Amino acid sequence: MAKQSKKAVVTVKRSSASSSVVHFPQTDKNEQPEFAFGAVIRKYRTQNELSQPKLAELLGVSRNTITNWENDRARPEVETIRILCSMLGIPLYELFALPNGSQLSSHEKVVFRQYRKLSPVGQRIVDRMIESVMGEEQDARDRYLDENYFLSELQSTPAAAGPGCAFIDTPPEYMFIKKNGYNESSDALIRVSGASMEPQYHNGDLVYVKYTQSVEDGDIVICSTADGAVIKQMLNHKLYSLNKALPYGEKSEDDHVTIVGKVLGKVSPLELPADDDIPLLEEVKAKEVREFKKKYGLL
Repeated sequence: MAKQSKKAVVTVKRSSASSSVVHFPQTDKNEQPEFAFGAVIRKYRTQNELSQPKLAELLGVSRNTITNWENDRARPEVETIRILCSMLGIPLYELFALPNGSQLSSHEKVVFRQYRKLSPVGQRIVDRMIESVMGEEQDARDRYLDENYFLSELQSTPAAAGPGCAFIDTPPEYMFIKKNGYNESSDALIRVSGASMEPQYHNGDLVYVKYTQSVEDGDIVICSTADGAVIKQMLNHKLYSLNKALPYGEKSEDDHVTIVGKVLGKVSPLELPADDDIPLLEEVKAKEVREFKKKYGLL
């Protein structure tokens, strides 16, 4: 049962409110408010104890439409915004991130005045034009994300820059990584644990790993040992730390050292997607995400 806000939740007639048609032209960046449209809808929906399916039912739209609004992939139609604000008790100034509910930029005021002077037919034409442009922008964004990011597996067991990390028998996680010309040839991501590979690799760094036992002298490798997984440099068939203050001890046959793979490099912060892009990547890469989950029995 929805909690009553200042405006009571009422039955709403079905609407074709699945389109993204509200958009304000940008002028000077200093004048343009930064909208948190989706976050505001989500906030008031949860405050009213409404699930996405329930809100969708009340508005006569699909659950995906609500999801798209809350992820800022689309905007409701003007009439639906009025209904939403009334239903959930959302102040317009908060929905549009306006200072104290009333101040628009001079350009926005002109746009609103011009829009209100249009006939209903003219307003619908403008709505469709905005919807079309926003759809094109979203399609372009989806293509960019699909073409420039790939799904990689982050192994649950870190590689110790020290004695060794015990192997963790849990499925890996998936991460989206921006392509850089060589990282697509990696097979997995592994997190570094410890300081013995500084200054090149630090505690918490993510490294690209290619599963192979074919390595050359000087390569940085991931090895399985009796103590667990380690990241070290291979020199003359021996393992060394890069940090001279934390040397790696000699290993014997009893330590069961096995090369797991070669480190291709480490993940740069610039190769990680923005938080806002992750939900979009989840949708764009939905097929790959499903295949990953199926592979590891996570469905």
